[in-house]
Amino acid sequence: MARVWFVRRRGGQWIAPGGAPAFEIPFAEILFPLDIGTHRALSEDRPVPSPEDPPAAPEALKRVFVEVSAADLQGQTFTGYRPGIYDSPYSPTEANRRLTALTRRPTRSAA
Repeated sequence: MARVWFVRRRGGQWIAPGGAPAFEIPFAEILFPLDIGTHRALSEDRPVPSPEDPPAAPEALKRVFVEVSAADLQGQTFTGYRPGIYDSPYSPTEANRRLTALTRRPTRSAA
């Protein structure tokens, strides 16, 4: 599962208040909703979990980082991705709206 972090800047770091990802969801399901292209890979910036800070609402945070492991990429249809951190062009508020809608999709009955 890819880990989606909502972060804000503190000093030279991007911290994730609350210390946990906002979502853990299969990478293939968030590529298009979060507009994660291979060109959005980050080499320097990483989310720093900050469990000592209380969790913050998406509106209070600045960026969306997606952490992808090698396991997330196995069997992936889309190529060119590598394990690491990617950023989304969307704000944490918009990413939260998109991912909440994605995770609340109704399932089709087999009827």
